[in-house]
Parts: sequence; C-alpha cells; structure tokens
Amino acid sequence: MSSEPAVRCSVVIPSYNRLNVLPRAVASVLAQNESDFELIVVDDGSTDGTAAWLATQTDPRIKVIAAERNHGVSAARNRGLAAARAPVVAFLDSDDTYRPQRLRRALDVMDAEPDVVCTLSSAIKQVWDEKRTSLVPDIKLAPAAFEWALYCDLIGIDGSGITVRTQAAREVGGFCEKLRRTEDREFLIRLAPHGAVRLLPDVLWEKSWTLDSESNEWQGAGRDLVAYFAQRPEYTSRFRKLASYHATKILVADLRRRDLNTFLADIKNFRGIGLLHGGLARIWRDHREVRQYRRTMSNRDGLAQLTGAPAEWA
Repeated sequence: MSSEPAVRCSVVIPSYNRLNVLPRAVASVLAQNESDFELIVVDDGSTDGTAAWLATQTDPRIKVIAAERNHGVSAARNRGLAAARAPVVAFLDSDDTYRPQRLRRALDVMDAEPDVVCTLSSAIKQVWDEKRTSLVPDIKLAPAAFEWALYCDLIGIDGSGITVRTQAAREVGGFCEKLRRTEDREFLIRLAPHGAVRLLPDVLWEKSWTLDSESNEWQGAGRDLVAYFAQRPEYTSRFRKLASYHATKILVADLRRRDLNTFLADIKNFRGIGLLHGGLARIWRDHREVRQYRRTMSNRDGLAQLTGAPAEWA
C-alpha cells in the first residue's frame, strides 16, 4: 500500500483501446465538485496511444497503472481496487461520464449511513441516437433484500453507478475475472451480505454504448449467461424459475434477430446446464410468472416489501 495520505474516495477507470473516449471520462472526474479523490486509470494493455496520452496528464490526483497485456475489465478494476488508498471506491467505465455531483452525493450517504456498503445511482443512457433516463427509486434495502433484488434483476446495475466501501469489496474478492458480462451484478451479490444498499434517484452519470462494447456482442449473450450461472450455481439449483426466465429472454432475442444458429447453440448450452426441461407450457408459465413478479416488485413500493427470497421460489 502507498504511504501517501488517504483521500476521501478512489475512482477507478479501466480502459482498453478507448483513447477516443477516455479523455472525456477523465475530464468528468476532474470536474467533480468533490475534490478529495484520487483517479486510478488502469490501462489494460492498450495499443492505440492511450499510454502516451496518459503520460501528458499533469493533475497530481491521476495515478496510472499499466498492464503489459489485456486481461479484461474485471482484472483491470481489481488492480485499481487493490491500489486504492480511500475507504470508498467508485467505478467509471471509460466510455461513460460522471456528472459533477456524482462523487459527493454518494460519499455523503456513506458518511451518514455506516451500515450502507454500496450506493447505486440513476443515469442518462445513450442507446444509439436516443437518450433515455434510467431512474432507480429513493430507497434503502437491507442486505437480504438487496441480494434478492440482484438475483431477480429488479434494479439496473452498471459499473459506472457503483460506489462501494473498499474493505468490503476486497474481502469478497473484487470482480470475477472469469466473466465477460454481468460481472458487476455477480460482484454485488457477493457484496450484499456485508451491508445495505442505498439507491439514489439523482441522475449522477451518463452512459454511452460504443460499437465495440461487449454489451453489444449479442451472439455471446447465451454463452455469458451460462458462465454467470457457473459462478452463481444457486440459479440452477434453488432459483430455477429465475434461471429459466433469463435464458428464455435470450432465446426470444435470438429469434427476433432471426439468428437461428445462435438460437440453436443457446438451446444446447442451456439444456447442458439443466434448463429448459419440463415442456414448453411449463417454461412459458414460469417465464410469465417471473415477468409479472419483476413488474410488480421493481418499483419503490415493491422493493420496500422485499425481505429476501420467498420460500416458494426456492
């Protein structure tokens, strides 16, 4: 650990060949109305001139960690987490930006509510040429409720909206480096038992999708869901209806894109982990039940009722 004095917050930006957008992300952190932070940029083996640009940055709050080769976003975040000097860490993807109050709003909550281990905030998301506001309700969820909301995907999760207590994040091992997608949700499932989450309705950051984002690699969605379930086997053991719901969503998306090859490959992969058995009627019935549950419970009133996984879902 560094002998430098601690700061209020560490911000971690993982970046790989994103020189076209990284300066915008860095500028949004430096423009925060909270100045007591360090900015850790993890250059994950970029070959596009990122290292040369970072070498020109003179703000003393910027720290650069350079990897010799690309290891993936989870590994990059973990390197930043390991180097963080602050008791609180916030994350920012290199193609996203913070709004000026992003850090202070989350840090004030952490200071006022010591039982809160994580905050998640609302955002404006750019989807192709359209901007959409993605709001989370103003509510605090106890650990068991937070964990169940994550399993059910009742609250939107994006890396750039996450602020966590550093010690707890390290204790759970950081982000899973085996996952290419949903690594942020899987990380928070492991973090949830350590404390409550505060959802912040304030729009504190903006998300952009780039064409080379892994989120846009639709053909790998089924494969990545199988990898996610491998890390969280309770989906296919205790919460099979949830697992079936997530799988059928991907299959429907395959059909809508008229991608028969991916559809057949996904069916094979899902059946290989014990899903999609029991006939179409049962699969559709479970899908409708989960869909209705999520619609009912994803608003503030529904979230306020959560106490954990209902007995009948196990």
